[in-house]
Amino acid sequence: MPDIDERLRNFVDFLGTQPMAPELTYDEVARSRSRAELGISSLNILILVNSYIEEKANGRIALRPEWVPMLEDIDGILSVIEEIDASAPAEV
Repeated sequence: MPDIDERLRNFVDFLGTQPMAPELTYDEVARSRSRAELGISSLNILILVNSYIEEKANGRIALRPEWVPMLEDIDGILSVIEEIDASAPAEV
């Protein structure tokens, strides 16, 4: 399991590549507890997670309903991203 700093950096780096994501620094995300504090709407976090799935897993896994309530807080978002990374097919 990656440490929290690595997971946060991964999330912030990914946000920086997404046009619908607010411009956020690592420190802003580290201080926040919820996606709402970051200015990310519930719809946008779903779009961001779907984009992450497309980028990291080439769409080979799907957004899971049980993830939706986890996307309210930063720890939940990081857990979902970690689960996506773990589920993504290995590159050959």
